Amino acid sequence: MAKLSREFTRPQWRTLVVLWVTYGSFYLCRVNVGPVRTAIEKDLAIGAVEMGVVLGSLKIGYAIGELVNGQLAERFGPKRVLIFGMVGSLFANVLFAFAASLIAFPGMATVLPPAAQWLTHFTPAGSSIAPIAALLAFLAFLNGYFQAAGWPPTVKVMSNWFTAHQRGRMMGVLGTSYQLGSALTISGAGLLATAFGNWRAAFLVPASLFLIATVHALFRLREKPGDEEPVAGTPVAVAKATAPRLPVRQAIWLTITNPRIWILAVGLFGLDVVRYGFLDWAPGHLQKAQDSGLSAAALKTDVLPLAGAAGALVSGWLTDRYFQSRRAPVIAILLLAVGALTLGYSRVVEIGVVPTVACLAAIGFCLYGAQILIVGTAAQDFARGGATAAAAGFIDFMGYTGAFAGDIVTGWLLKTRTFGTAITFWAAAAFVAAACVATLWRARPLEDTRSVTEL
Repeated sequence: MAKLSREFTRPQWRTLVVLWVTYGSFYLCRVNVGPVRTAIEKDLAIGAVEMGVVLGSLKIGYAIGELVNGQLAERFGPKRVLIFGMVGSLFANVLFAFAASLIAFPGMATVLPPAAQWLTHFTPAGSSIAPIAALLAFLAFLNGYFQAAGWPPTVKVMSNWFTAHQRGRMMGVLGTSYQLGSALTISGAGLLATAFGNWRAAFLVPASLFLIATVHALFRLREKPGDEEPVAGTPVAVAKATAPRLPVRQAIWLTITNPRIWILAVGLFGLDVVRYGFLDWAPGHLQKAQDSGLSAAALKTDVLPLAGAAGALVSGWLTDRYFQSRRAPVIAILLLAVGALTLGYSRVVEIGVVPTVACLAAIGFCLYGAQILIVGTAAQDFARGGATAAAAGFIDFMGYTGAFAGDIVTGWLLKTRTFGTAITFWAAAAFVAAACVATLWRARPLEDTRSVTEL
């Protein structure tokens, strides 16, 4: 630990801590639907297909937001976009909690029924959508868009402060923030709903905490090093930190013409099918399969991001220590393990609680270890022209498109077939993602082989 401390400057550590707190807090207002999904369905009289649309709406809003906000962070600066997203998300969460009351507002009676009818086109076999579900889907979409203003700016700031040979470890540390934030929210949402006897507490309390984190980021976050605190490392990193902001058109072009970014994006598409399959649907499945209460099922699922924090740390360290900063080999191996473990989950859930928790822990370790490498570390490795926020935004756009598709397909499979079929679908997505990323097996970060002018 002493050696690690000497390798990084004090301003770098300060920046990492601020980003750790800031981005981790985003998950307070993002993964609080899954743990209370069954309570929402019961209270508002909506079904699994409708909830699939609500969950999927957040993902598609996030996907669009990633595509847009990644470019905006390059043009207007990461901090402005980050704060904008935090404020919008906390308001969207508050409105979600009071959605049933919002229906009484003037005009809602004329707007919501057509919206519900329109959403029917996105459901299997034209399943009906209630007006309240249409409103929840709209608010979830808004929340997803605002949430998407978090990751691209975070990656941009990290690329300003850390070099290619530092980022595997440091992105691993940063990755623990949202895994722990996710774990806190999954367990906390279930406990809050149980303690208050109302699922709305799982949205209002996290929004209050998110407000505190927003104020903290506003006053503490610095986008890039100043003249008096240069980045420790190569001149390439210093050049990237002081580079002018990119026009939106240039940032988009640098990203969509980059084949390595496309490969990572397709890999994250498959990975997020699995990740949000477990986060959104496993708590409800465990309630039924193991006769668990709402809070107990949430606590079991909580092991996914908790073990994922360790996975993020280990995977980043492995790529820097043993693979010369090549990320693809570790990603592919971890995704293969995710596919195999996902197939095993359907078996162990019938055996008992301890094997189930152990299996979920192993899945979380591998899943999040691969995820942080794809959307964070490798996104910086292969971004052209310093367009790291744009690259991360595009990759995450594809990932959440996969999450959206996964929610819709999973909801349909639960209605027409069995949960085991849904699990098989998740595992197949992991195997395809592994095969895709494996094509970059020998690829190294651009900074290893190119000069500043070439970048």
